[in-house]
Amino acid sequence: MNFFLTLNKNGNVSFSPFREKDKLDSGIINYLGTPLPLANIQVVQERLQRRGLFNFWHKGPSRKDTKLEILKIIKALGWAGQAFTWEDVDVTSEISQNRTDEERDKEVGKAFNRLVLGRQLSCNDLRGLARELKIDNEVIIKLAHSSVEQGSAQWVPAVRPNGGGWQCQRCGEKDVEEWPSFYGMAATCRSCESIGPSTSLDVLFRDQRSLLDGPSEVLFRPHWNLTDAQRLASEQVFEFIKDAPQKTALLWAACGAGKTEVCFPSAAWALEQGKSVLFAAPRQDVIHDVVPRLRRDFPDYPLQVLTGTTLVKFQSGGMVLATTHQVSRFWRAFDVVFMDEMDAFPYHGSRALAWGVKQALRQNGKLLYLTATPSPESLKGVQQGKMQLIRLPARHHRTSLPVPVWERSRHSLEPNGCTGIWAAQIETFRVQGPVLVFVPKISWVDPWIKCLQRRFPDWCIDGSYSSDPRRSTKIERLRQGEYDLFVSTTILERGITLSRIQVVVLAADHPVFDERALVQMAGRVGRTRESPEGKVLFVSEQMTSAMKTAVQWIEEQNKLALELGLIET
Repeated sequence: MNFFLTLNKNGNVSFSPFREKDKLDSGIINYLGTPLPLANIQVVQERLQRRGLFNFWHKGPSRKDTKLEILKIIKALGWAGQAFTWEDVDVTSEISQNRTDEERDKEVGKAFNRLVLGRQLSCNDLRGLARELKIDNEVIIKLAHSSVEQGSAQWVPAVRPNGGGWQCQRCGEKDVEEWPSFYGMAATCRSCESIGPSTSLDVLFRDQRSLLDGPSEVLFRPHWNLTDAQRLASEQVFEFIKDAPQKTALLWAACGAGKTEVCFPSAAWALEQGKSVLFAAPRQDVIHDVVPRLRRDFPDYPLQVLTGTTLVKFQSGGMVLATTHQVSRFWRAFDVVFMDEMDAFPYHGSRALAWGVKQALRQNGKLLYLTATPSPESLKGVQQGKMQLIRLPARHHRTSLPVPVWERSRHSLEPNGCTGIWAAQIETFRVQGPVLVFVPKISWVDPWIKCLQRRFPDWCIDGSYSSDPRRSTKIERLRQGEYDLFVSTTILERGITLSRIQVVVLAADHPVFDERALVQMAGRVGRTRESPEGKVLFVSEQMTSAMKTAVQWIEEQNKLALELGLIET
């Protein structure tokens, strides 16, 4: 999307996506006939300021001086492949509009302003909004530019020059792909292309308004009673959100401790104060799991729910639930951000997604990370005093976390046979409940299903993995307790609660199983009040540091919970 560089009657330089008089600010009287990318226009503006055009004339430069200077800059920058000439705006023509059109424009404008609050939108996103509002693309650009002229929004290059390189303004990535264009070197960001293209020849529309216009009454009706452990953590979360000097905090919870509900009272308080709230998570299944709980406890409160599969992309409301990819479509929008599963794929290790979450936070906003398996970076932040630590070491049923037991395998765990004591232990586990067997590779799933079916011919056995076309159906059957044994990759390490489940991790020493994955897999066991206990077995040829750390973390949670009187044994 290109812009026309404009001059108003005072000689001030600006830009507009239009050249027609009815779409231009009334003060504009000249425009450059050839449109330019916004990044190039900003280069011209910076060169003008550097040359002192606005500082060295007592009364300001004349329009003639400014026009000549701009043409010199363009020539010096090597953009002279086309003729750049100044054109006049016809100030005598009159634009008429009937009353019906005016009323419709007002309604469309209100809808636009409501749906773009706090948003950071690409041109593709704006075209999507135009489709939802059933208006032309030109109208949506006119509405966006009107917001910019009124000072409530701004246009920024999607990728802009940064020192000697580039930086994507949507995800912060500096490692971009550079290529020659008509206007000199240009750049494309590949890091965030999954939510649409981002290049230096395109722009982002940033709305700078808050999602809420002030305090309001919020109906908060929790359908649960906090346990002692949850209440203690909830009070600390509230104090962090309300008064803590730190801007970030870490809620380190035991798997299945109910860390999300711990945040609900603070979210209710924030909304009452007129503060916007974001619940973010890396994966959409976590978002879809939280949605009904929030709608239950915040009846009638408008929620925005945004994932990659959301059909309605533009919604309104002061509380947003979004995957971290969708969070990149917001800019300085939220006063409070609850970032769940911060150590999970694809968020963990992604500079782009981490940057997007932080840039979605308003000035002086609060960011609370929630996890059962904190990253080394977050623990380092706690040790350095940069991040407040809040602990939730106990589950609601006051029973200690199951501690994994290690069984050494004398043979490779490649799926070539069910040998060893551990195979016999599976039969013992099944007496207590269904068995969930984790394997490190997709290629292991089907062979191990066949192997285990031969060993236990009377059992109902199946399995799944990320690209399994029947994944959803199988997992629903697993939830319903239809399987005796289920083989899975790490797709089931998080976000699922299964009654009476027992866990076996084959090849627990495999590099794909770090301490966080091992803790999460063990955390599937004993999550419900009906079956608070269970067994976890790590099977491997050797004991790794990741396995030791996972066991230490679980034992440390139990020790802390016992010291605080939050569990019985």
